[in-house]
Amino acid sequence: MDYLVSIPDQLIPQLRSLRKVRGLSQKDLAARLGLSQSRIAAIESNPASISVGQLMEILAVLDVQLVLRDKQVTVALSATPDSSSTNTVHGGEW
Repeated sequence: MDYLVSIPDQLIPQLRSLRKVRGLSQKDLAARLGLSQSRIAAIESNPASISVGQLMEILAVLDVQLVLRDKQVTVALSATPDSSSTNTVHGGEW
């Protein structure tokens, strides 16, 4: 299932829920990451306090992928009457 996250505070319930669904306590997750339980509690209450690299490590332990989706392409594809057609929207280069 996909969860739209637009601001760091939206990660608060997501991180906690993903950890619980995996059957992990904060102590279990901390042990897998080499952190303290109190650090996991701090991250769950303020995910903006960690780096992208740290977030990626947590997501890897939780077996979750981070997906970047181009909103313009998503809007364009949903506007087409037959999304199963061979028409493809191509984005530009970075």
